[in-house]
Amino acid sequence: MNRRIFTKLASKTLLLMLTMGNALFLAGCSVWSDILNWIPVGEAALNSILALLSANGVAIAPALQAIVTLIETAFNDLTAAVKEYQSTTPPPAGALAKVQAAFKAITDQFSNFLSQLGVSGGLLSVIAGIAQIVFSTIAGFVNQLPTTVALSQRSTVAVGSKSFPVVAKKRNVSQFKHDVNVVIDAGKAIGVNCPPNAYL
Repeated sequence: MNRRIFTKLASKTLLLMLTMGNALFLAGCSVWSDILNWIPVGEAALNSILALLSANGVAIAPALQAIVTLIETAFNDLTAAVKEYQSTTPPPAGALAKVQAAFKAITDQFSNFLSQLGVSGGLLSVIAGIAQIVFSTIAGFVNQLPTTVALSQRSTVAVGSKSFPVVAKKRNVSQFKHDVNVVIDAGKAIGVNCPPNAYL
């Protein structure tokens, strides 16, 4: 191989590496903005569940309301943790761990809330469907985080005494809203009272 061919090949290889590096960097950036964009609709999904419970005569006991407050706090913590992670390059030490901890707090408290619900029939199906979308979306985000450590994720979510599968799925905000609204529409079709404020 002569010098000219070697130089040409080296230039192409370097260009390819730079292009791939930029693509990976941009992908890494987008997960953070995707999470920040999703947080308000993630909270809205919780409010959808609360609206459905209320519309179908299920009272939220003070103990459950306290868990709802913890979920909302965890969403706020997630926002703060993501913004801290984005604040400098490289990210501050411990910032990624705070993001992971906030996601865990959301799923733990959400699971706690759902497991204490005494619902059945069509209402159970709708709430379980929304919960599956929330948990699978969170798992999709966690799978994109820049870490080599595998985080334990929920493969099921319990609503009352019944368990439902959770499979990680990458969704944008529009897909998330669409999927939640489809579940609510399906509930409406089988007689669940689905008020307008339950839709995203």
